[in-house]
Amino acid sequence: MHLAVCPGTNQALMNGLIRELFMNGWIDEAYIAAHTIGVDRLRSGVEPWTPEAVAETCGVSADDVREAARIFGTSARVLSTVLQGFYQSAQATAASCQVNNMHLLRGKLGAPGSGVLQMNGQPTAQNNRECGADGDLPGFRNWENSEHVRELATLWDVDISVIPHKGPPTHAMQIFRSVEQGSIEFLWISATNPAVSMPKLERIRAILAQENVFLVVQDLYLTETALYAVVVLPAAGWGEKAGTFTNADRTVHLSDKAVEPPGEARSDLDIFLDYSARMNFRTNSGAPLLDWAGPEDGFRAWQDCSRGRPCDCTGITYERLRGGSGIPWPCNDEHPDGTVRLFKSAAVRMEKIADGTGPSPAPTTAASRSADFGGVSVTVGGGDAEVNESMFPMKPPAVAPE
Repeated sequence: MHLAVCPGTNQALMNGLIRELFMNGWIDEAYIAAHTIGVDRLRSGVEPWTPEAVAETCGVSADDVREAARIFGTSARVLSTVLQGFYQSAQATAASCQVNNMHLLRGKLGAPGSGVLQMNGQPTAQNNRECGADGDLPGFRNWENSEHVRELATLWDVDISVIPHKGPPTHAMQIFRSVEQGSIEFLWISATNPAVSMPKLERIRAILAQENVFLVVQDLYLTETALYAVVVLPAAGWGEKAGTFTNADRTVHLSDKAVEPPGEARSDLDIFLDYSARMNFRTNSGAPLLDWAGPEDGFRAWQDCSRGRPCDCTGITYERLRGGSGIPWPCNDEHPDGTVRLFKSAAVRMEKIADGTGPSPAPTTAASRSADFGGVSVTVGGGDAEVNESMFPMKPPAVAPE
């Protein structure tokens, strides 16, 4: 069924659905006791969100809210996908975590036909996360873990101070706030269009238009964001360059170059390699920081970076990827053909978390810094999933009219 909620009210809807699970007993008490903490806070936080309160806030029928909860609460198998409708709206993190919480309450994880796919709208967003482009460090390393930081510094032969680890990752809205305040004067935007996709668009566009920021935009088209740029770098599109990408189920694929890019367009990798060479970035040993000739060299470097990590790709090569339908990581000596199902049961899932050998479960509500792959949320911490106070930033009309 389709619940066409008013913009900005996803969180209210999720609170109401969770309340219905509690009220009707559609929860797995044994699973909750074994694998979660903070459930009482979750229960009290959603209590005000009756179907009627949700209906008034979201603009949907109270009966439809009850029916949606019944479908979720009584189905033998439940698979949830979360995409831009949640991510690019108000209270995005909290609403997305509530989807995770619904699966925790029902214990619908780690089994065929059940799980959470916190997916992404852009084709490369999944592998961006495993490579560290979401704010955490490459290979699902933790910026708060000094050993992880040292690993990267040693691997790349750079000073440890070069690895960003002094504070939490800077999210997009913070970056724009810093531009607005003048502390960021050079902003390079690649393959995204914040003049259309970000919340508070009027403010974002005003920031992009500020004269005190030198804006570089790298994209396939002259996007709305590119119209604000001082420099536009034309980039090659899919089929005009070679490289690997990872699907939401952790499957790594190879995309070979089919045609030459038009005009002056170049692949993103070529642009970044050229920039690194022109800036004369060097390792501690004096060698070029990036001495790659092309994407396959970059993939070999990624193999070294991913070695021993949850996303271990040491057993994947361009040759193996050609002609097949991809290989799911981890793929190494222990799993030479890849790993189709990472967690085969909730018990295995929690054991892997407890001994530190694997990423924590997808439905975690404690960590605000996470990267999601095929139902696996690789979080800063680990252990049992915990409710976060940010789950309840909204109040129903009956409590505090707004």
